[in-house]
Amino acid sequence: MTGLISDLKARIILPVLTALALPGDPVARLQLATGIGNAETGYRTKVQSGGPALGFWQAEPATHDDVWLRSLPAHPDIGRVLLGYLPARFGGRPIGAAEAMVECDAYAAGVAAVVFFRSPVPLPPRDDPVAQCAAWKRGYNTALGAGAVDRAHIALFQQAIDA
Repeated sequence: MTGLISDLKARIILPVLTALALPGDPVARLQLATGIGNAETGYRTKVQSGGPALGFWQAEPATHDDVWLRSLPAHPDIGRVLLGYLPARFGGRPIGAAEAMVECDAYAAGVAAVVFFRSPVPLPPRDDPVAQCAAWKRGYNTALGAGAVDRAHIALFQQAIDA
């Protein structure tokens, strides 16, 4: 599994985050984004069993659309970059295109990065799996989510850091 995580980290997540150019420590952001995918699905599924969440990062369609409607209008440069990853069949119209997170891992990684970016939770420090796990729980998974800051999830963030 570490090989898959390393490959996704280097070939998908890093290029997307580099293109988005979100503020803060880029290494910490890369580790967090990789850890979020690892915590949400372990990079094993793109469609939530019994639920609406999509992509390795398990963003819900309502969250996807909310990113475009409420967050990206204030950040048009980020929106233009993210739109570049939207598969062509959606005709440049991201609202209602959450299914794109199943089709394109780069698009899903970008959406996930923006979901965390728009949260009030500060970017955690690099190389700190406990802080990254806690940031994921507060800023991405939320209090209502099934995730927890526990030994198992912290280990997933450590795995993402090491990948």
